[in-house]
Amino acid sequence: MLCGLLLSSLLFSHTAQSEELAERLRIASENYEQVITELLSDDAQRSYADWLVLAQAYLTANNKDAALAALLQASELATGNEQHAHVALLQAKVYGILFRDTQHAISYLQQADTLLHASNSITERQLHSEVLTNFAQAHNQLGDLAKAEQFASQSLTLAQSLDDPQKELAARIMLGRLALQNNRFGPAHHQLQQALLLADKLNDADARASIHFRLGMAFRKIDEHPLALEHMQQAARLYQNQRNLSSYSYALVYMAESHLESPEGIAQAEHYLLEALAISEQINNVMRTAIVKQSLGRVSMLRGDNQQAAHYYNEALQQFRQIGAQTYVQESALALAELSILQQQFVQSQQILSELSPTMDNAATYLQARYYTLRAQLAEQQQDWQQAYQFQQQASKLQFAELTTTTADKLSELKDQLSLSNAQHQSHTELIRQQQGQQRELWRWQVIVLILMVLVTLTGYVSWRQKKRYNQTQSVRLAFLLSHSWSRFCERLQQDGRSKQPLHLLAIALQDSQQLKLNQGEETLRQPVQAVLQNLTDVQLAGCCINSDVLWLGYRATADATARFSRQLEHDIQLAIAPLASESRLISLQLDVAQLLGPRWQPRELTTLREAFWLCWKLASMQDDPARCWQLELTTEQPRPCEWHSSNIRSDMLNALQLGALVLTLNQELLPANLSARLTADHAGIDEE
Repeated sequence: MLCGLLLSSLLFSHTAQSEELAERLRIASENYEQVITELLSDDAQRSYADWLVLAQAYLTANNKDAALAALLQASELATGNEQHAHVALLQAKVYGILFRDTQHAISYLQQADTLLHASNSITERQLHSEVLTNFAQAHNQLGDLAKAEQFASQSLTLAQSLDDPQKELAARIMLGRLALQNNRFGPAHHQLQQALLLADKLNDADARASIHFRLGMAFRKIDEHPLALEHMQQAARLYQNQRNLSSYSYALVYMAESHLESPEGIAQAEHYLLEALAISEQINNVMRTAIVKQSLGRVSMLRGDNQQAAHYYNEALQQFRQIGAQTYVQESALALAELSILQQQFVQSQQILSELSPTMDNAATYLQARYYTLRAQLAEQQQDWQQAYQFQQQASKLQFAELTTTTADKLSELKDQLSLSNAQHQSHTELIRQQQGQQRELWRWQVIVLILMVLVTLTGYVSWRQKKRYNQTQSVRLAFLLSHSWSRFCERLQQDGRSKQPLHLLAIALQDSQQLKLNQGEETLRQPVQAVLQNLTDVQLAGCCINSDVLWLGYRATADATARFSRQLEHDIQLAIAPLASESRLISLQLDVAQLLGPRWQPRELTTLREAFWLCWKLASMQDDPARCWQLELTTEQPRPCEWHSSNIRSDMLNALQLGALVLTLNQELLPANLSARLTADHAGIDEE
């Protein structure tokens, strides 16, 4: 009995010491300046725990050499596997976080793993869970997402078996990050929502900030930018309150990325990025600096300054390579390759993609899809049509990988449910056979009925799944083509690789759309139009967008083929909205982009063509044509007939129409040039009054 009491006392003492050390390490992370000052001012001989806490404080303060020196002292005083493993873990963090030497960090993690792998001690297993999470972070840094997810899953399993919410929280955040990097939004959202519950339970502000940040990234990737911005702003406030400048600057980057989704947000985005750049350079964080420069590259592209964009992308790529951040190297290199293709620097693009090729098998799915899309564009430029087709097929396959995975998961779930049902059924059959032998014939009929019911249910389920999968495929395709902002629509049209085919812009609108929305609601009007869009299967369609109640589409084909497509689409829309507005007039406009803007147009120039739609509509209304559909086409025989960057673009277009530089037809009939003169005179009369 005495031995038992002594053993219990020792175990309790060890647990209490571990909890005390964990609390000291937490304080060292949050108040490193105070901890360093107190420990250095104390002349007493320092223990193993003192040196470990001091190392953690130096790690938070970004003082590499002091952290390693403190860990060397802790290592000399360490006794037992747990203490040596804890030292190895902190050494891994120093090399991974401060030196950005991931391979060196992994070697220390392997030491810790070897020391803790076979342990049955609760405190050692808790430490092992943390080691596994850091393994996941390291392999994520190297771009090996499969191995990273394997370690994070092991860490979560171990944390749950220990009933340790703090370790479970860290593992779930890591799993959410990894799923998000591979665009697996369902698993990412599940892990991060579970982590948020744990963070609230533990009152962990740092974890809450990290979760809000990851949720913001998830919503940003699926084009839900208001939700993304909301989560990013919450993360930024939490990071700022904790004086976590590194993470705060990271939140600023993605707040900027959300603002870049609209043309009017470019200035605000650049403001955030310049603030983030100043912070990252102040704290000497190479990783963060490179991420900011990559986003500044996108800002420069949107402004049309491709030379500055290339400068930022090259600097970011060099810094990512310097620290071995493989996933970011791939992303930055792909952005540079896209820019090179845009500038028709095909040799440089080919060289970049060739250098990336050996690393792409283990890359995130969305990065592989971008890679094969670029390979297809280069093959098309070289007129290697077979290779271009194969690469585009591979890109499409990767884009639908998430949908396929989701389907497989659901089928696996159904299989498990059926297996469980069969096991329960067999057990029940055996019981009846033992107790009620006289009812065997009846039971056979019950089995037959049950099997028939299962077959009917399964047949119905398979039919439902096929229909749902078709709808999901159509929804995914529509989501890929339908842009939620005008700027994204313009970027998509410019980045479309089928430059050998002319690009036409189509604009379609209902004459009384505002009145219909007032009378019946916006959703009632939106649904039939969206149903028509979901049935579009034409491969020439490059993208679509709804802006100011106007449906805009990019179509890669000849003028005649585009007109035929437009007529069919108008017919389908009129049929769809007939129950709502049978007499409503449809106005459409067809524009040849290269003919009007020149062959090397920029995304921002497409915005000026929106004014052409409203002017053409106005001129058509002066004819008072009774037709239910006004089919307008604006053409020119002269290169760039207008100064599209003019502050008064409407007046320039009216002048071009009067001089014959622009020609407008309504339902294939030429509109007289004096209409534009009348409109100009009306404007002049209004100005004089």
